[in-house]
Amino acid sequence: RGHYNNVSCVLFHPRQELILSNSEDKSIRVWCMQKRTCLHTFRREHERFWVMTSHPNLNLFAAGHDAGMIIFKLERERPAYTVHGNLLYYVKERYLRKLDFTTAKDVPVFQIKGGGKVPVFGMSFNPAENAVLLFTRTSNLDNSVYDLYVIPKDQESGDHVPEVESKRSSGLTALWVARNR
Repeated sequence: RGHYNNVSCVLFHPRQELILSNSEDKSIRVWCMQKRTCLHTFRREHERFWVMTSHPNLNLFAAGHDAGMIIFKLERERPAYTVHGNLLYYVKERYLRKLDFTTAKDVPVFQIKGGGKVPVFGMSFNPAENAVLLFTRTSNLDNSVYDLYVIPKDQESGDHVPEVESKRSSGLTALWVARNR
């Protein structure tokens, strides 16, 4: 599906195989040139978009609309993370990693299942259950999911990082509200 009104500007992404288009239908769409499909849609409620430009080096885009302009990024640049005591849990390159602030030791905990098409948007850690909730968020919000992972207790010091199973469900976000809920 495409725009529902006149397209006013089209922009080729400076470093990726993407096309950005904006329209009088109050949306900006990001298109994959290879698959010829819409990857993301950004919307405004009351303003039509007219012009668009990109920063030559950074992950920044600007679009002008009826009431002004917006500056936005296509990709999130910070990893999902959570802190518990002296430990920082974060997601990097499809691994849940653990950084101990006292020893400065950074180790992979487990490999996250899936192909990694949609990056992890946020996470929540439960120390009582030794479990973590990881959630993804897509641009249309309909395909957003969260995964519940139980962190393995016996961590081997070898090179093998386990891929653990998760329980998956759909939802925009996930967090712990009690010790085991």
